[in-house]
Amino acid sequence: MTKLLLWGLLAICSLGVKAQPADTYVLRCEIQGCPEPLSLFTFDGMIFTQLRQAEKVGATTFEFHIPPSEPRFFYLGTNTSNVTPIILGTENEVVVKGNCGAIRMATIEGSKINQDYNSLKETMNELRNKAGQLIRQYQVAFGEKREAVVAEMKTVDAQKKALLDSLQQADPFLGKIVALNTYLSFQNYPNGYSDEIEYFANEYFSFADLRDPAYETLPWVYEAFRNYTTTIVSVRLSDDKQQEYLDKALAALPQGGPTYKLALAGVLNILQQKNNNNYAYFGNKFIETFRKSDPAAVASLQMEIKKARSFMIGGEAPDFTLKTPEGEGLSLSDLRGKVVLIDFWASWCGPCRRENPNVVRMYNQYKDKGFDILGVSLDKTQDRWVDAIQQDGLAWHHVSDLKGWSNEVAQAYGVRSIPHTVLVDAEGKIIARNLRGEALEQKLAELFD
Repeated sequence: MTKLLLWGLLAICSLGVKAQPADTYVLRCEIQGCPEPLSLFTFDGMIFTQLRQAEKVGATTFEFHIPPSEPRFFYLGTNTSNVTPIILGTENEVVVKGNCGAIRMATIEGSKINQDYNSLKETMNELRNKAGQLIRQYQVAFGEKREAVVAEMKTVDAQKKALLDSLQQADPFLGKIVALNTYLSFQNYPNGYSDEIEYFANEYFSFADLRDPAYETLPWVYEAFRNYTTTIVSVRLSDDKQQEYLDKALAALPQGGPTYKLALAGVLNILQQKNNNNYAYFGNKFIETFRKSDPAAVASLQMEIKKARSFMIGGEAPDFTLKTPEGEGLSLSDLRGKVVLIDFWASWCGPCRRENPNVVRMYNQYKDKGFDILGVSLDKTQDRWVDAIQQDGLAWHHVSDLKGWSNEVAQAYGVRSIPHTVLVDAEGKIIARNLRGEALEQKLAELFD
């Protein structure tokens, strides 16, 4: 699946009306060092589609003849891995200048909508950072200090609302982007919800009318649903509850349309990254919905789901073999018949080392009942790896290829942060992922006590 982060990218284009037919604009790009022609693409959440290729009118000058339209995002670049978003449809004369190898750094001259868009992103970033800082302060404050933080939150909320109200009047196109990024504090606007998770799940999109056709070509829908999904899967909800919230958010969209596709693609992007058990569920939703209209994306997704099932709960944990500190090969399958915790860690990982005493305690408690641990180290240095094993008293199996983050097993299991654990039953099937502390203790008690 395409993994595109739109936040922070510059909207870059050149639009100029020349001696062309009245029903076209000219997109002119003065770009150095392009080994291949520039193209315009659209993005539907899953794939880029090439619309047209530029006409080369000079050594470093490219032109597109574009029919006028309402403002919308396109993508300018040489191929789908080298593109930057642009807003087209409203300018009389704009020129973009830059280098093909760093097309996202190109400069814009005379494009008010793109300049306004860049300023808007800076403003939204500032408000988002302020809100994030206040949430962190709120979590550690008490009494009058907490009340003061809540008051500051209300000020930021007011700034968000003022930005939204002003742009909905002055520039409805940019206003729709702001609507997708306007989230007010639970502390000031609880709206009858008993906790912030419930509030977030139901109110995150409350300012955006996602049934408006204008959202059908707005890639910020994709980004908004990525952000929403990231939070939903990061707050330790059950798989069923995650599915419930995501289903409800998607149900508010026109089913099967372009907005739905952008949103569902954003959901899938995060679920795939997180190796989330709901990836197959929502992947099958996409397959059922777009089987006829987008067979290429469906075929690709079917392959991704088949691959991902091996790493999800209920799937058989892929076998692997790495070397022990003594240089002998040890495979996961060598421990078949026991409940095995695959523990991805490293000597340099502070959270891993702080968690180790808990793991030692649980290992000693259950090792005679059929529990074992296979530590997979993301170290690069043999001595540091071995020293950490001895210092922390990790009296279980250990393996590594000493390739750090390039560890082949960690990559295969989709490990993007450590500590990371995978719990495997006696038959080699995955029981749970990323259990630590109390959650791991409860699971082991459930299995052995």
